[in-house]
Parts: sequence; C-alpha cells; structure tokens
Amino acid sequence: MNMTNMKLKLALFATLAMMSSGLFAQQAPAGMETPKWVFMMEDPNVNFFDAIKEYKDYWKTHTKPVSESELFEKENKRPKEERQAEAEREQERLQKLGKELSGAALEQTEYLKYQSKRFDKWVIEVKPWVQENGHILSYEERRAIWEQEETEKRKQNEKK
Repeated sequence: MNMTNMKLKLALFATLAMMSSGLFAQQAPAGMETPKWVFMMEDPNVNFFDAIKEYKDYWKTHTKPVSESELFEKENKRPKEERQAEAEREQERLQKLGKELSGAALEQTEYLKYQSKRFDKWVIEVKPWVQENGHILSYEERRAIWEQEETEKRKQNEKK
C-alpha cells in the first residue's frame, strides 16, 4: 500500500510538472502578432530556405534587437577611448529610450530578441540535415542514415 501511494504521488507530481512547464514558455506579448518565421521553425515539415527567406524579409521591415553577444563582440574589437565615448553616447540614448521603451514595447523587444536567438540556434541545429531542395531530414530519416553507416562500419571491421 505504501509503495502504491508513492507511485501515485510520483505520477501526479510528474503530470503537474509537465503541465506547468508550458506556462513558462515565452509567448508573444498581448497585441503583438507572432512573426511567421517563429511558427516555421517549429514546423517539422518546413522548407529550410523558405524559413530563412521569411526571417530575412521580416527584419527588412522591423528593427532587429541587438543581442548581448553582438554587443560584446563589437565592444572587444575597438580601442578603449572609442569604447568609452560610445558608452557615454549609449548611456544617453538609453536614458531617452528608457522613457519610450517600457511596458509593452520593452516586452515586445525582449520577445523578438528571444525568438531571434532561438531561430539562430535552430539554423545551426538543422543545417547539417538540410537537403538541396530545402527539406530537413526528420529524426527517423537521420536515424536510418546513422544505422546504415553503423552497418557499413561493422562490415568493414569484419573484413579486417
């Protein structure tokens, strides 16, 4: 009886944990339409080249938020005096923006920054599996390739 209660509690805890994990996923702020490229990277049947085109087209008409890594990379390549002058100008700009970029605007900027980082990571992850026509190999197709390569390796090792 004690073991059954423990299993039941563990199952209940696992179910609640899975349900609550969806609550922390970042969703588009109220009043903002989610960009099409966000949905495209989540679609397992998407054409890679169409997603890239949609992403690039989106940023032609929208201001892309600067990521922290871009800021740090740019910062390390410049002379110290230039960095100090830029830091002062940036501080003034942020003070002005602080009044403008608050509430919904700030939330939208952070959402787009997050999705943009996700997209960049998605490109890195799927690029090795993109076919000439833009099709991204599914996990099943990737596994089949891996199994075929393993079989070939075993055959070569047996010949030796």
